[in-house]
Amino acid sequence: MKSMFKKSRDIMLYHERNEFEEYGKAPKDYRECKICSAVYYNKSWHHGENFDKFASKKLKNLWMTRCPACKLAESQKYEGAITLENVPKKFRDELYHMIKAYAKREYDRDCQHRVIAINKEDNKTWTITTTENQLANKLAQKIKDVFNKVDVKVSYSEQPNDVERIKINFLPFWSFSQA
Repeated sequence: MKSMFKKSRDIMLYHERNEFEEYGKAPKDYRECKICSAVYYNKSWHHGENFDKFASKKLKNLWMTRCPACKLAESQKYEGAITLENVPKKFRDELYHMIKAYAKREYDRDCQHRVIAINKEDNKTWTITTTENQLANKLAQKIKDVFNKVDVKVSYSEQPNDVERIKINFLPFWSFSQA
């Protein structure tokens, strides 16, 4: 490895984007999302029920806006996409409820982590879009842990995008019955 790079300037790596480069300058005022009632203060978005509404009415600097998760959902953009293929019929309801429950737990933990949509293209192919690429990765890992007869393939988009696409293929039905 040492002989590969003669000088440190020869190494060309992508630099990781910091928060300022990804989201811009942090606003100083209080902001409330029109759609989900999330509130922005202390440089991050919080659930609206944690914020004192009466104190916010006294503030002159309360702006009505949309949070980043609602902007992604409205513009039909996403940071994580999971494609489920060959979903067995006997696991469809269980899988759907597991995805919804996992999405609710993540939303309760952080109001910006959301499952945008679960699209059932046909009975065997589903597409799940999320607002965070890490959420898509964790959800795919959870599906793999619960249904261990799956094949998971992860692909990342090129820099500077953060989109993560995960393809989960359920193995044929007969392999579930033999386990």
